[in-house]
Amino acid sequence: MADGSTDSVQAAVELPGPEAVTQRWVLAYEGSQQIRPVPTGAPQPIGKPLVIGRQGRLALGVEVRNKGISREALVITATEIGWDVGVPNANGAVLHAWGQSPERLAKRQTIRWPRVAIRVLDPVRADRTATEHWILLEADDLPITRAGPQVSRGTSTSTSRTVTGELPGELSAAQSEAVWTVFGGMLSWPPLLAAEPLVLKQAASRIGISPQAVRDRLDDVLGRAQRLGFSHNVGLTNPEYIYFLVKAGYLRPPAPVPGRVILPWLQ
Repeated sequence: MADGSTDSVQAAVELPGPEAVTQRWVLAYEGSQQIRPVPTGAPQPIGKPLVIGRQGRLALGVEVRNKGISREALVITATEIGWDVGVPNANGAVLHAWGQSPERLAKRQTIRWPRVAIRVLDPVRADRTATEHWILLEADDLPITRAGPQVSRGTSTSTSRTVTGELPGELSAAQSEAVWTVFGGMLSWPPLLAAEPLVLKQAASRIGISPQAVRDRLDDVLGRAQRLGFSHNVGLTNPEYIYFLVKAGYLRPPAPVPGRVILPWLQ
């Protein structure tokens, strides 16, 4: 999990032009409670589709065996503005954009976000014997924007999008510590499927302060989100206001996943 203690406000967010595109990593990440996942894959060129599945160029559901994963489960293409994602998998897939709530993926979707995980579904219920099959998309050239990770059809693909205005100050070190302690599992990269916020008493014990001090810190964080336009009435351990602050640029995405194993046939 990334350290949020030096997070700062990004008053302006710029989408890169084609010349700014750097490496776009596509990684398979599979495992279970008995099998520790290892990220395997390679950087992908702009414009070249990559088929993923039991018979894909990037295998999924093979080493960690699962016949519920389709032979062709995903088709991923890096584009100049993001990722083009096709989902032919029979059981669908779920989008886990870093710092945002999970949601079901459409059959075809354009995504613009620096850290994206796609959980490929099978018919088996999630229990102790169930396997998890993820694809991780990492792109340091793609920004976080207030528009969120999904680009609707008809949305402008202009290479410049700027969010400006007088913003509240950055999170303090104490506020960041509270956020990352309470919501750290939900902000981890790669994602933790069963992650939940810590209760405030547990967070206080980890930090070494009182539960009321944790409440005070998070109350200030929630207030910052409200001054930015967050209008939902939520409790301090509800992650909705954290997702809102991620889109506003108050929390930076974590470092790329460590321990990558490069598959030479994908290069």
